[in-house]
Amino acid sequence: MKLVIAEKPSVARDIANVLGAKQKKNGYLEGNGYQVTWCIGHLVQLADPESYDESLKRWSMHTLPIMPEQFQHEVVPSTKSQFQIVQTLINKSSEIICATDAGREGQLIFEYVLHLSNPPQNCKIQRLWISSMTDEAIQEGFAALKNNEEYQRLYQSARCRSEADWLVGINFTRLFTLRYGTKLTVGRVQTPTLALIVERQQAIDNFHAEPYYQLQGVFGTLRAMWNRGNVNRLDTKEQAQIMQKTLTGMDGTVTKLDTSRKTEDRPLLFDLTELQREANRRFGYTAQETLSIAQSLYEKHKLITYPRTDSRYLTADMKPLIPQLLKKIASVYPESVPFIQKIASKKLPLDKRIINDSKVSDHHAIIVTNNIHQYQPQKLTVKENNVLKLIMIRMIVALSDKKIYDETKLEITMDNQKDMFKATGRMIIDEGWTLAEQTLTGRAGAQNQPQNDEQKEDKDDDDQQVFTDIALHQRVHLDKVNIIEKKTTPPKPYTEATLLTAMEKASREIDDKELKESMKGKGLGTPATRAGIIEKLISVGYVERKKKNLHPTQQGTMFIQLVPESIRQVEMTAQWELQLQEICDGKGNPEQFMQDIRRYVSQTVAENSTADTVQAVSRKGTLRRVVGKCPKCGNNVIESDKSFYCDGFRMEHKCNFSLWKNNKYLQARGVTLTADLAQELLTNGKMQINGLTSKAGNSYNAIFYMEPGEQYVNFRMEFAPRQTVPQNHQTNTVSLSNTQECDQQ
Repeated sequence: MKLVIAEKPSVARDIANVLGAKQKKNGYLEGNGYQVTWCIGHLVQLADPESYDESLKRWSMHTLPIMPEQFQHEVVPSTKSQFQIVQTLINKSSEIICATDAGREGQLIFEYVLHLSNPPQNCKIQRLWISSMTDEAIQEGFAALKNNEEYQRLYQSARCRSEADWLVGINFTRLFTLRYGTKLTVGRVQTPTLALIVERQQAIDNFHAEPYYQLQGVFGTLRAMWNRGNVNRLDTKEQAQIMQKTLTGMDGTVTKLDTSRKTEDRPLLFDLTELQREANRRFGYTAQETLSIAQSLYEKHKLITYPRTDSRYLTADMKPLIPQLLKKIASVYPESVPFIQKIASKKLPLDKRIINDSKVSDHHAIIVTNNIHQYQPQKLTVKENNVLKLIMIRMIVALSDKKIYDETKLEITMDNQKDMFKATGRMIIDEGWTLAEQTLTGRAGAQNQPQNDEQKEDKDDDDQQVFTDIALHQRVHLDKVNIIEKKTTPPKPYTEATLLTAMEKASREIDDKELKESMKGKGLGTPATRAGIIEKLISVGYVERKKKNLHPTQQGTMFIQLVPESIRQVEMTAQWELQLQEICDGKGNPEQFMQDIRRYVSQTVAENSTADTVQAVSRKGTLRRVVGKCPKCGNNVIESDKSFYCDGFRMEHKCNFSLWKNNKYLQARGVTLTADLAQELLTNGKMQINGLTSKAGNSYNAIFYMEPGEQYVNFRMEFAPRQTVPQNHQTNTVSLSNTQECDQQ
């Protein structure tokens, strides 16, 4: 019996249908010599710290860093029953076929399950590797199964990613939570990503708009922008008015009139990140939404190829498929017919912008499948229809002609030989791919949008002029000078589209030239993980969505200010992603990578676990003073508006220690508990107050002893000796209830 292990039940059903395994069993399908099962919920995960040592269940600085010599694995409790089914099937199989998602994480899911299941010694293990879920693709994949050993580099890369995230996440989350007294979630990729958002918001908050002025010259019907040397703007309106008065009525000569033929190449096909960007710009979909929609179009409807790809190219063997796919798109998408007919009337432009084997690793670009002729819009949701149309349109656009235009650069030198006016004109010869995009998407001018939607530099307002009535060396008269008042603009908040770009192109944030070059094309996370990272930042309260924009919360901003630079900087994490890819490519050493991670984690813990902490973070993200350590559990005691409380109330043991500022016993003796006094109590177990006044009006000194009990804090007072006070003493004891509600902010 051959066992096929898929990742999801829906995929397992599709595979079973092709293989003829149609008999339903508990947790699998069977028939025609096959058993097909699934790993829903991933089934196996890296074990929690307490699995290595029960004492690690309690968070303590003394137990850090947590460094397992060998990582252990455990069954995910919520899917234990399915794991037992898969394990039983594995133990009885003579041949196992891995049919999880064809990528790094899919390979990891399979290998972890295999690790805990102990397959028979002579069991043959193979790999199904497909980029489409059509029946035809599944049949072809089973006809060309690979030895699973060929994918061990992919597994080693995924294993290193998983273990590195465990080491960083477990150790750093505990480290900074204990140090600052509030739950601070640290992630190998999420923290540098958060830093990008925080730094952008700080740049916006610190920005001060500055006015500036530009001059537009009017020469009959021609308009051109003033320039002197490298200066094209003036700082004050007075300067602009002086120049306006000086230049108006002056003559000049056309000293440059150059026209050149230019082209604008069509965009590349979609990878996942570009699809997510486009769906966010066009429809406002989140990255996670787009990934889920694309996954549904791939798995459920079988209308597109594997979506979790980082490539925007196809392979040479796919050339014959492209004309067929275009015909099928035309049959179900009437609006596309004129553009597809135009493409078909010429030789397809299958150059290196489309076909490039060297830029395809695990999976090619996202395109439609042969099943597209079965597309029925009414069977898809609105969002599924929108994303599918984006993919069809991008295929058409990527195969269309280049845009062709003539660009003319004009310069007028004024008679004073100091000032010049410049203009740029364009005449479109062939709209090419831009006509298809504008017509099919309704996004007029979309081709001129910056790739990452960032603020463009100021451009001349006259770049659409056509210069037909002017010649080189022609004399012209400056009829009028318009003063254009503008203001500098702040950076824009990140949208998911622009954040995805920033994560993808994280190497731009790196200063070191050699490292920047080596990191080219690599960034924070992978196309398959970036959406999850954004959602995690939102779920833990570090980032919030406001319409399409992403803004850091007060807690997220404070967190980035507290963690060391090495944790939040892009360089290290991006370099790790590069090393993980090198492991996958067979160029990197997985054990060396893990040694580097362990060394980094140990060093960071050592540098931060012994540092003096004078502030802690409240749940609202504000900094509060730390006045000492809790005598009951050792966590930080933090000052709030009304009390000094142990931040251990957030921990599993729920410590109840607190000292109230308006303590009735102390106030009855003229004592208000300040932060300094609380610090003295926590450091020495006692505090001395001089110059107190009794009810009889006598002055005395007193020592107050703090004795924390199981439920209450007990105080004991003794008179302190002084020359004017008799050497007798009095003992008073009071029990203070800790059941009162404590202000924890």
